[in-house]
Parts: sequence; structure tokens; C-alpha cells
Amino acid sequence: MSTEQTQILEMLATGKITVAEAQMLLNALSAGQEATAMPDTKTLKAAEAAGVPWPEFSTAGKSSEPGWPPRPPRPPRPPRAPRPSRGRRADVIDQVIQLHNFGISPDYLNRMRAALGDVSLNEVIAMGIHGVDPDYVRRTRELGFELTADEVVAFAIHHVDLDFVERVRELGYDDLTADDLVAMSIHGVDPDMFDALYQAGLTELTVDEIVAMSIHGVTPEFVAEMKAAGLMDLSPDDLLSLRIQGIDGEFITDMRDAGILDDATADDLIKLKHGRHV
Repeated sequence: MSTEQTQILEMLATGKITVAEAQMLLNALSAGQEATAMPDTKTLKAAEAAGVPWPEFSTAGKSSEPGWPPRPPRPPRPPRAPRPSRGRRADVIDQVIQLHNFGISPDYLNRMRAALGDVSLNEVIAMGIHGVDPDYVRRTRELGFELTADEVVAFAIHHVDLDFVERVRELGYDDLTADDLVAMSIHGVDPDMFDALYQAGLTELTVDEIVAMSIHGVTPEFVAEMKAAGLMDLSPDDLLSLRIQGIDGEFITDMRDAGILDDATADDLIKLKHGRHV
């Protein structure tokens, strides 16, 4: 890599030029180098036929008089010493090239490190690939989360809504972990579901219970249906069991209208559903 190319990449690393400007400068430098190439074979043969000595043809600023003495042979070069370590500057250039390959600007790198501390280049690249915004990371810090780079990427992949985090905290869930929030996001627990379950009287659910209800379809409407059928004090496990076993309000009403069960519990209804004695 030439000195000029190194200088261009260093300007890119410090944010003095953009990626597009750096690419333009590198292209221009490459074109300039091609323009100073040696003459082609046809031109050289024509010069030789005209009797122009080689040193005169190829060397600018020397006498064009015939008989210019031939250049003495060069003495052999001494062997080169081993190259020293490339050093920090070369490492920075390699990092700039790597960031450029993934479309990540030096500004993005600096903002992420300001938000998360001394994260590695690979971690910044992972966050850039998954579209993590530095402002999003800053807001997680304001909410009290000391997330690792991997947790930030998980939040981005599973679309953890920070407005949702604020809402559930208002409902008393102020000790949620990063894994809790990712699990709820994966299984479709949204602010509306959380609010509706809370309004339905389920005010002390654990995260695992909420996730299980979302997975098995225990909706606020199902809770209201069970209450309308006379089951007023069902636990989260009761609600899950009834939903999983396919028991709905119509089944409960039919059983009571037939006089089979007047004060049935959730376990009684499940046994009856499967033809077992109560």
C-alpha cells in the first residue's frame, strides 16, 4: 500500500472524509498510477528503428546527443532487513477497511463505544449488521439496563420495544432481565395484552406465566369467558390447563344446564372433558 493510500485511509479513520470521498480519492490515485505506465511495445520498436538510444528514450532531462554513454550496471543491493511489526497505525487502517466492507462509518463506531464502552470491532459490526441504532442503546442505559453487546443484538433481532418496557415497569415489573424481555418479545407479549390481563385481575403474574399464556392462547377474552361461566377465582395454572384441554365457556354452561356439575373446579371440568369420573 502506497503512502498516499495510507493517508487517505487515515483521513477516513479520523472522520475527515466520508467513505464515498475516500473511494473517489483511491480511484483517482489508481488511475494516476496507470497513466504513468511504460510505453507499449510498438512505440519502443519504432524508437529503436530510428536509432534513438535506450537511455535517451527512457530518461527525461538527459542529453539527446548521439553517443550518450551507457549507464553503468547497478551494484547488487544488500539484503533487506526483516520488516518490523506493522504497528498500531496499520491495525487502524485494517479496522477502517473492515468497517468499510460492512458499510459502517467511523462515526457509528465512536457513538457505539460512547454508549457501551470499549466494545470490540466485531461486536460493533454485528450491531451494525442488525441495524442497532446508537440512540436505542443509549435509551436502554437510561432505563437502567447494563447490556452487553450480545444482549443489544438480541434486543434488535427480536424487536424489544422500549416503550413496552416502560409500560410494564409502571405496572410494577421493575426487575425484568434482558432475557425476560427477549422471551416476551419472541412470544408476542405486547403492551395491550399486558394491560388487558392486568385489568382482568391478573396483577401478580410472573414473566414465565405471561409467556406461557401467550403461547397457549390464554387471552383476556378467555379469562372473561371463564368468569362469565362462573369460574371467578382461577389461578394462572388453572387458566392454562383449561385452555390447553380445550374447555370453553359453552362446555361449562352445557354441563351445568344438564345438572352434572354445579360447583365444578378446573380439575373437575378437565376430568369430565376426558370422560373420567369426578
